[in-house]
This record gives sequence, structure tokens and C-alpha cells, in this order.
Amino acid sequence: MSILVIGEHDNAALRPSTLNVVTAAKALSSDIDVLIAGSDCQSAADEAATIAGITRVLKADDAALSDGLAENMAPLVQSLAGNYSHILAPATTYGKNLLPRAAAILDVQQISDISGIE
Repeated sequence: MSILVIGEHDNAALRPSTLNVVTAAKALSSDIDVLIAGSDCQSAADEAATIAGITRVLKADDAALSDGLAENMAPLVQSLAGNYSHILAPATTYGKNLLPRAAAILDVQQISDISGIE
């Protein structure tokens, strides 16, 4: 059961919300990948690689991903989804914009604003 965490960042550094999502993912599985998608986002990918418990970091570096628009990100998430049992993203404007679109493309239900995993 692998988990994909969609990392939120500013193309240079991770946002603290990404660490919160990784902590939640650890409650589900020990096999956790982080997706860093953006433009010139190597620094954010390097930072993600230092997070304890991360199996691997997937980096998608393309100018079309620079602003993290759901319209551009959702097809990327769709292309990766088959490898994961769960896809998690921060409960921020970014995550709340991206995940509904990705869920619709994948024809799955999204669960929002999770406050705990037991």
C-alpha cells in the first residue's frame, strides 16, 4: 500500500503543510513517495528527500507546472495514481483546488479536511 503525497512548495522550499501531510501518511503506510511538481523546483525536491520516512521523491519539472494550477497538475496526478492506494495533499487552497479535479478524472471520491487518522 503505497502513498503519494503531493508536496506544496514555492519552487524553492517546501511549505510546512507538506510535512503535516507526510505525518498523516505515516499513519497509513511506511511506503511514502512525495511528488514535487513545478518549474526549477530542484531545491524543493532536495528538501523533500531529507524528510524522515520518505521512500522516494518524484520530480516533475516543467514550466507548465510553475504555478501549480490544477488544470496542469491533475493529468500528472492521474498518470501516477495507478501506483498508489492513497493520494494525499495539504488542506490548503492548493490541495483543495487540485484534488477535486484529480478525483473527478480518476472517478473516485475525495475526502477533504481530514483532522486525524486512527
